Amino acid sequence: MIITWIARLIASLNANRRPGEIAAGIAMGVWLALLPVGNLLWVSLFVITVFLKLNLAIELLILAVLSPLAVLADGQLHLVGSAILTAEALEGFFTTLYNIPLVPFTRFNNTVVMGALVAGAVLWIPVFLIGRVLVRVYRRSIHPRLAESKIVKAVHRIPGVSRLISLTKRFQNVYSVVS
Repeated sequence: MIITWIARLIASLNANRRPGEIAAGIAMGVWLALLPVGNLLWVSLFVITVFLKLNLAIELLILAVLSPLAVLADGQLHLVGSAILTAEALEGFFTTLYNIPLVPFTRFNNTVVMGALVAGAVLWIPVFLIGRVLVRVYRRSIHPRLAESKIVKAVHRIPGVSRLISLTKRFQNVYSVVS
């Protein structure tokens, strides 16, 4: 199962997938990692990403890597969320929003959730643009050097890795047909 997931991840980085799809997966992974899990807002954003054309494997990897680290940003997210939630100009809007059924389950009135929602939305475009650049740099410069390195060639000779490589090539063929 994990080997298949890793194969999909490698295949998507090396296949002729659009860098924008991978970058969108990175950006959504960052946004979801910032948001605390366990509220309707997080679930809604995650479900929406399933229907969008973005790389879900990259999104899940970024989410898994950054979620434990996002706790370090909670103090700053609290400050942002507190400033937004206590703004007098938005008080009526938030009161109306809170009185709509199901909306309180988003926990938008939590300062960390609101701060993460706004920070993720603000960071989405810069992270997306940086992700596109990183994918292009990886494909042009890093991947060719990596493929020809002695370490990679030695790893290719390990028995379990040959299965991973064949799965990666199979997924690359599927991605090429789908695109």
